[in-house]
Formats: sequence, structure tokens, C-alpha cells
Amino acid sequence: MRFVSDTTLLGRAAGFAARHAAGNTAPIPALSGLRISAADDAVRLTGYDYEASSTVRLEAEVDEPGELLVPGRVFAEIVQALPTGPVSVHSRAGVVEISAGTSEFTLPTLPLADYPELPSPPDPIGVLDGAAFGKAVTQMSRIAIRGDVVPVLSGTLLEFGEESVTLTSSDRFRVAIHQLPWKATGAGLPVRAVVPARLLADTVKGLGAAQPLTVGVGGDSLLSLGSDERLTTLRLLDDTYPALRSKVPKAFVGTVTFAVEDLRAAVRRVCIVADRYAAVMLTIEADEAVVGAAGDVDTRGRERVPCRLEGGGATVAFNAGYLLDGLDGLDTTFARLSFSEGIRAALLTGCEEIDGEPRPDVLYVAMPRRLPN
Repeated sequence: MRFVSDTTLLGRAAGFAARHAAGNTAPIPALSGLRISAADDAVRLTGYDYEASSTVRLEAEVDEPGELLVPGRVFAEIVQALPTGPVSVHSRAGVVEISAGTSEFTLPTLPLADYPELPSPPDPIGVLDGAAFGKAVTQMSRIAIRGDVVPVLSGTLLEFGEESVTLTSSDRFRVAIHQLPWKATGAGLPVRAVVPARLLADTVKGLGAAQPLTVGVGGDSLLSLGSDERLTTLRLLDDTYPALRSKVPKAFVGTVTFAVEDLRAAVRRVCIVADRYAAVMLTIEADEAVVGAAGDVDTRGRERVPCRLEGGGATVAFNAGYLLDGLDGLDTTFARLSFSEGIRAALLTGCEEIDGEPRPDVLYVAMPRRLPN
């Protein structure tokens, strides 16, 4: 096999495909490889680790068609480090030679026969706005539980309907629900899929948020996401996701509205004296709220923030990081916090005007923390 490409284009392609080339801990050595196929003036690169696959196609000058398997991450690092210009890739006698300008590298090839067969991607069912979806899945990855305590909650639930996609994540102490419009193109909707949350966020970032994303669900329990000449498949988690929308509270003793940036900045400033997981207290009155946090000994921070209160005033406390995550998920000017007495769940929503109706597309439920005695 021999082909010539551009170092920048080949480096980006190899970096994308190698994201899912397993490292040194691969169950079989072949999974650490990057599969490269060259034919018809195009090169296809593929990485696969059983949980996910990434494939990218780019145009190239193919002098000798062929296929090989190379150490994936090392190959990507080499090409990305080469000087700008044409790069030649040539395989012979169990090695592959990579040269660009005055730089030359040789890598051993891996046994192509040991490389597993990739799962077939499911048929497309619709198209998403890449930027909006990327922001939503990044937010969901912060909310989903980490580790294997409750495996299904390490995933984000995607519910594909005729006109919208609903994303849900939870770590048992909070719930985030985000609804996005999309263009459905397939049959058999609605469809559900539970996808590993952080893997999904990393995948969408790699595909490029500026591009529309083509979505497929089905086949061998897979989700596929495609953009231009890139395609990724992700293995789904078991669809035993709990019905968390029923956890969204309906009754409250009070509702307070803040400018999102005012509250976010105040929480960040007062938490300079505490950590991200400390309790931040909101003492809410008719026209302003006192935002406070405490660190060790006599270290404290307080800031007054204008607000609009409906109902009775109160003092409520939240994990500071949880409150910031909820605010970061809003793309509105104002945030509306509806609260109850004690440690009953509170609801954070967004609105465009201080006295406007809350938008239903983003819901964030968080459990308050107990107030100090």
C-alpha cells in the first residue's frame, strides 16, 4: 500500500479514528491498531475498542491500493507532529514507512487478520443540530453518575420523538432534562437509547459541533452519529433507565428569579473561600438574596444579588457545584428557582424576562442540603 496525503488532514483523521483505538490494556493487541484502507483515491481510517468505533474517510493520491493495521495512537501522534505539507505512507515487509519533508518514521504493522469485524451502523432516523446537541450532552455528562454504583445512571437517556429529542441524566441527587428540536427522517419513532454519558460527550466533540449530526439507533444495540466523512458507533447500555420525569416537583412554597449571570458570578465569588462541593446558602427576601459560603474556621464569603420573589422568603442551601451546573445548562437571561420547605427537591428553569413564563425545554431538579443548626 502506498498513498500521499496532506499532513494536517491525515493528522486530524488519524486523531479522530484513534480516539477509539484501545491502548496497551487492550484485550487483544489488534484493538490497539488503526485500520487503514486505501483505494479509489481515498483513504479510510478506523479505530475500534468494542465499546465504540470511529471511521473517517479522506481523499488522497493512492498509488498502490491496500489495507494494513498500524499502532493507532503512535501513528496519529507521528502524523500530527510532522511538518506541514505532503506526507507519504508506504507499507512493505511487515512495516509502514511515514515520511514528510526531512522526517522519516518506521512502524511495525499488526496482524490484520486479528482485527475484529466492526458492527454495522444502524439506519439513520434523523438529523440534529451539532452545536445544540454538543452543548446538551456536555451538560448531561456532568450530571450523570460516575463509576459503577448504578451503571445505568452513568448513561444519558435519549428519547427520539417525531419533532424533538429529550435528554435525561441523573446522579440520584439531581436530574437534568433537556429537550431539543430535530428533523426525524426514519420510521418507528419514538425510540429510546441509553448511551454512556461521558463517551457520548467526547464523541460529539470529536465529530465537530458546527456540523449537522445524522443519528441512527438500533442494529446490535448501537447508536451511530455521523458528520461529513466521519462516523462513530457507540454501544448502548441496558435500557432500564428510571422514569425520572415523575421526580420533577410540582408544588412549591416560593419562587425566586435571578439574572443568570448575577447569580452565577456571585456563587463563584463566594466559593473562593470554599470548594466546589461546599454548601452555598441563599437567604431569599423580597428584592434581594444573600448568597453565602463558608470555609475553614472564620473564612466566609457573602454577596447580595437582586431578585424577584413570589411567595414566602426562605433560606435554602445547595451544593455549590450542583447549582453552578444547573445555571450552566440554561441559555436564558434569567433563572427561576422554585423551592419548598426543608430538603424537598427544588426546580431550576430559565426564562427570557424576569416576569416571563419559564421555558419548558430545560428542567433541572436538585436536592437542597440541610441547613446548619
